[in-house]
Amino acid sequence: MQWAILKKDIKRKLIIEKYGQGNAVVVFDSKKIIDLFVDPPSNSNFYPPNTFVEAKIQRRISKRGGYFVRLPNGYQGFLKSSSDYNEGTALVLLSKVFFDEDKPQTFTDKLKVISKYFVLKLGEVGFSFSKKTPKSFNKATLVPILKKKIKNHEGIFVICRSQIADISFERIIKELEAILEHYKSIKEAVEHKKKYCDGKAKKSALDVYDVEKYLVIEEEGIFERLGLWDKINELSQKKICISHGSSLSFEQTSAFFAIDVNSGKNLQLGASELNLIACSEICRLIKVLGIGGKIIIDFLPCPKSEKTIIYNSIVGYFLNDIVPNKIWGWTNGGSFELERKRDKSPLKLLI
Repeated sequence: MQWAILKKDIKRKLIIEKYGQGNAVVVFDSKKIIDLFVDPPSNSNFYPPNTFVEAKIQRRISKRGGYFVRLPNGYQGFLKSSSDYNEGTALVLLSKVFFDEDKPQTFTDKLKVISKYFVLKLGEVGFSFSKKTPKSFNKATLVPILKKKIKNHEGIFVICRSQIADISFERIIKELEAILEHYKSIKEAVEHKKKYCDGKAKKSALDVYDVEKYLVIEEEGIFERLGLWDKINELSQKKICISHGSSLSFEQTSAFFAIDVNSGKNLQLGASELNLIACSEICRLIKVLGIGGKIIIDFLPCPKSEKTIIYNSIVGYFLNDIVPNKIWGWTNGGSFELERKRDKSPLKLLI
């Protein structure tokens, strides 16, 4: 499907290709990959994040704070929950990001439907606004409509995200009606098929990126034609070259994700310049690869003034990140530490 007329001077592109259980999506800005969404392969034994499934309770694992459950695909999952369930109970769960092949996929009983402008929390009643919503936004106009919509739908708590301040009131109502209708279709699908994926690559990408600002191209074989699979494979490696022979090394341990800045043999650039280049690339790749959990970065040795620049750069990059994060900063040992919620499975599990 061709979403728009291709223009040579356009800098922002969203490229969609059929892949696995759905699609693979690459987001470009100024010829650089700034984001990546990939659905699991067709034969994978795990679900994409935000998949609603009807599972059965197998047994309680008190020491791990939850239950082993039997999934629709026949595999075993783990429900992290403090709620009290009996063995054999069937209930709808929501899949979390799968990232460890040695462990069952984790699920939650706190169900949510998420769009760019709203979050529906299921099993609760009411509404609220994001703390980031500008004070200038006229909430009073929207409140009566929210009350009416909640009254017509049982067990729904509506969270208005800060992005609603960027669109017209008419568009807000339209988006609210759309997510409520979407929830209805999810409910019906789970009742009939015992599962519904609400976190597929294409939907996730279009929820995050405005198609009015990006040239969207959906075409079979376009990844091969543009060499995108080669670029994606390069990103899945443990070592990624960045500039003048320098590189970044990536390593997932059981406790944290480590990123090491290597200067290489090329001495054309000094440590200060390489650190700043590495800082920009690391921030981009954390988002592109969906690196999550505790992240420790080992930059090249640098003075306090440069550490302040690096800290401010990283804080600025993740300031508007839709994925929850915490920037801890420099440790006493000279490493940089941050934490980011996992939002994607590792590329090695996807390609």
